[in-house]
Amino acid sequence: MNIVNISTCSDFLAEDLSVAKEFLGPRNSPLKNLSIAHITIPPGVRVEKHYHLESEETYHIIDGSGIMHLDGEDARISKGQAVAITPGQWHSIYNPNETDLVMCVTCSPPWRMEDQIFE
Repeated sequence: MNIVNISTCSDFLAEDLSVAKEFLGPRNSPLKNLSIAHITIPPGVRVEKHYHLESEETYHIIDGSGIMHLDGEDARISKGQAVAITPGQWHSIYNPNETDLVMCVTCSPPWRMEDQIFE
């Protein structure tokens, strides 16, 4: 059985200052076709607009709220909501609040830096 304590997973600090903790995926579990990460977006931070060549992705908001951008459309997204992102869809999320925006993000196939294309 593979039980992971998310708090002990390594942080990946992105250039935009968001913090990702990939807690399940091929690098640390038996999963081969999926990766799952805990993402924290600090106040005032915007994740750089990008799309994925192959990965389907979901953003599930655990705490806080933000402005989701998906293929030219903006919408507020908040705790308890989720959005599906298909390959090729330009997307970004912005935290305009004074508290962290916390998400659970899934990617299938698993997240790879080479799969992201930035604007």
